[in-house]
Amino acid sequence: MNSAILSRLSQLTVVKSVFSQPTSVAVLMLCIAFSFILFTLTAPLMTWVIMLGGCAVIVRTAGLSALNSLPTSRTVNLLAILAVFALSWFGFSVGLLDSMINLLTVACALKIMLVEKKRDFHLIVCTCLFLIGCGFISSLSVFAWIGYTGILALLLFATAIYHGAGIPKSKSIKFVTVLIVQAFPIALLLFLLLPQLPPLWQMPTSKSTETGLSDTVTPGDIASLASSSELAFSATFENAEAVPVAPSRYWRAMTLEHFDGKTWSISNKRKQAEQQLAYMGKPTPLSALAEENTPQVISYELIVEPTQQTWLFALAPSTPNNRENSIFVRSLFDFTLRANSPISSKKAFYLRYYPTAQITSGIGNFESQLNLQVSMNGNPQARAWGQTLAKQYSSAQQIVSAIMREFNQGGFRYTLSPNAMPTDPIDRFLFEERSGFCAHYAGAMVYVLRAAGVPARMVTGYQGGSALNDNVLQIRQYDAHAWVEAFIDGVWIRHDPTSMVAPSRLTFGLERALEELGESRKASILGDLSNAAIFATLQSWFQQLDYSWSKWVLGFDNTAQTNMLEELLGSLTPQKMRVVFLSAIGLIGLILALYFLPKTHRNTLSPSHRVLLNAIKCVEAKTGKERGNKTLSAFMSEVNPLINEDATKALTLLCELFEHEKYAHRTQETKVYPAMKRQLKMLKQALKSEIVKPVAP
Repeated sequence: MNSAILSRLSQLTVVKSVFSQPTSVAVLMLCIAFSFILFTLTAPLMTWVIMLGGCAVIVRTAGLSALNSLPTSRTVNLLAILAVFALSWFGFSVGLLDSMINLLTVACALKIMLVEKKRDFHLIVCTCLFLIGCGFISSLSVFAWIGYTGILALLLFATAIYHGAGIPKSKSIKFVTVLIVQAFPIALLLFLLLPQLPPLWQMPTSKSTETGLSDTVTPGDIASLASSSELAFSATFENAEAVPVAPSRYWRAMTLEHFDGKTWSISNKRKQAEQQLAYMGKPTPLSALAEENTPQVISYELIVEPTQQTWLFALAPSTPNNRENSIFVRSLFDFTLRANSPISSKKAFYLRYYPTAQITSGIGNFESQLNLQVSMNGNPQARAWGQTLAKQYSSAQQIVSAIMREFNQGGFRYTLSPNAMPTDPIDRFLFEERSGFCAHYAGAMVYVLRAAGVPARMVTGYQGGSALNDNVLQIRQYDAHAWVEAFIDGVWIRHDPTSMVAPSRLTFGLERALEELGESRKASILGDLSNAAIFATLQSWFQQLDYSWSKWVLGFDNTAQTNMLEELLGSLTPQKMRVVFLSAIGLIGLILALYFLPKTHRNTLSPSHRVLLNAIKCVEAKTGKERGNKTLSAFMSEVNPLINEDATKALTLLCELFEHEKYAHRTQETKVYPAMKRQLKMLKQALKSEIVKPVAP
């Protein structure tokens, strides 16, 4: 029992000794900051790098006490050689940028175990700053900004404590806090007026399976996105009246016109035709539509999450407003939109929606012929059914209605987890399983329509969207959808077979449709607790915060900056821009001058010193004797005969306390000050109890 108590006491003694040393506290804070950085970089970092960083933090933290020794330089050098070999081996598979991030992390982890001199400490702080910058490359959300700002503040606190060994930690923290507050107006000015430059490099292609749609669709691919609640994009309209009703919120992305029997994809013939027509300079139907004076036009803004792809999502038909877009958006002949460069970070795009316009054939008979091709690779029953429908009905619309009626009345079921259909997927879906997700229904309908002689294609994108505000919709990955466009009477008409088996999917969204069918998008660990009002309120608040950050901060690109300056200054000229930048530089210089230029130094008195001066002032008023330049002992010798015994004792003790705090134990100020206040009170009471006779000059 006694040994256990002694062991705990020794542990407490070790911990107390660590926290009493400023250098140890600074190194501990540095280890904590590096641990947080490791936690935020789990995506680009390899598993063994994260494990190495974690072990380095544990070893260095344990080495802060004298009971544990740190690894030798030879051991760390051996680990460095092994890490270089591992990075060389795995570096080609993760890409150049991620390899550099892993290299920086390994270097920082190894150096943490050997922090001895100021130079080592500074190297680790600088490396952590670079890693924070790397974290901002892959995550620019408001929550990432708050987290990295906290880590940056922790690094600054550690640096201040490391260099201020003789200064109380509270004063070091106050000093860093003041610096951060002082930096805010300068950072705001630079953000608003510094030219918004494009990124120095393009982000690598994401490896995540939840980044969004693909340009190829195999039945089941879109269903896999249903488990992801990640935001795909936000749409902001001018007012609530401009927001489309739920069943018409089809966000068109790609037209898939090639089918090899299993997978739908963008046709190579389509790509070649688009390139040839662009080379010839032929305008697209959307560009012609933008020049027409259409009476009903709805302007809206998309804030798109990073996809590493060039396709955009838009209500059909929509034209890009490239006067405001920071990335040029071009329209294709199939009425889809493409950005000139991959969307590697959150970007705002401005579009115009024409709700009454139709999607026509942009390349004449080429499109109808392309979308009549039927793959002969399997699915014979579906082809036979299409041929039968062609004989039964005389018009394309009747054939479409017959297929939709079959989906509605033929015992089909909408499900998120259908059985696998590796061979003849359309035949198995139509005539055996009769259960599937939107891609199953859309793919089967297109195939049968083509077999019946009706040009048709699959369109992928998103359908729906939840209201964040009256005029803002948020579309998430689980809103991914596929539908059909059939070419009837010279116009591509949208048909959604999903509406025949799950009509609530279009009106209320995926989760409501699955709930009616007895399924769920994914199981929640918290169960019904996540549906509580407080969780819904918090989620809504966080979504609103993230949207505001994306719109006003991340969306503040070169175009937004130019628009802001034009509203303030009118038309921009080189002379005006020079005045703006010179004024900004001058204002920043003035702010820095106010911060750092020497100021008239004021002697700040300690609380105990103020109490002493107050006591002397009272004695001077009572005795008529001024202290002047006399020492405390000389002044007391002069006034003690003129005051009573109680006042003499109080004044003497008060002076002794002050001298003890001032010259003997500065750290005891918190104990001396209350005692001096008590003596001052006693002195005032004693002086009131006796009238001192004036001294003859």
